[in-house]
Amino acid sequence: MADPNPQEDFAKLSADLAVLRADVARLADTLTTFVKAEGEAAAEAVTGRLREGKARAEATAAGLMDEGAAALDEARLRAKAAGGELGAAIERNPLGAVSAALGIGFVLGLLTRGR
Repeated sequence: MADPNPQEDFAKLSADLAVLRADVARLADTLTTFVKAEGEAAAEAVTGRLREGKARAEATAAGLMDEGAAALDEARLRAKAAGGELGAAIERNPLGAVSAALGIGFVLGLLTRGR
């Protein structure tokens, strides 16, 4: 049988630990590179989604603003037409208009007076 040599065993163990340390250091570098790459890819994906969402929101807001402006224009035209019709009705029948105004005023007075 061969006699165990503690110095040779210690030297082999030290060499194996040095190789293991180098492997762990390379693994840590590889993982760091991988995590950075994945983080950058995830950040780019999120940024892209945010840009798409922003573009959609802006398009929707612009569409709603256009619809609101069109509805406002239509309401103005209708109010102007109704005002014109009301003015014409008052000119045709001034006594009826005054009577209606008095009646509306009387009813509002009854509704708002305190008891």
